[in-house]
Amino acid sequence: MDFAKKSPRRRLYLVGGIAAASVLLVAATVFGVYEEVRPLPAEPAETVVEKFYEQISLAKIRGGTLLIREAYKLVDSERSRVSEARFVDVVQKYPSGFKVTVVGAEIVERHADVTVEYEVGSMFGDNFTIRNVIPLNVDEATNSWKIDFTGETDGQDLAAARASQQ
Repeated sequence: MDFAKKSPRRRLYLVGGIAAASVLLVAATVFGVYEEVRPLPAEPAETVVEKFYEQISLAKIRGGTLLIREAYKLVDSERSRVSEARFVDVVQKYPSGFKVTVVGAEIVERHADVTVEYEVGSMFGDNFTIRNVIPLNVDEATNSWKIDFTGETDGQDLAAARASQQ
């Protein structure tokens, strides 16, 4: 038995259903409902933060700005809105022997918050430990983690962070 001869109405519904599904698929693609899932960078966010502060620590020990400029390459300079010259100026004011320990990380979609600890001297003689969160975002062009040095996206959701850049 031929399906079309048996029920012309069923054939009409079938063709209409296929057409509607095709239109929905095209609309979803055009309007961005379907979003390509890209893998996270191969280098973990914690490693990027460790490398960043290691370069700064070595720069404070050796002197000069070469390693500070290398650390700047790990900064999301557009989002952080900090020039290389300003970054060098800020980092040169860090205390000698400045050392950071990464204690944890939380990754949500293409944003990471890496928690670090460092010790600073006190006027009372003892050191005390400061815990800080370093926000990172994935640079879509290079698929690598970039540090938000000024914290422009700290505490924002991804949609709000993108909106702030437009």
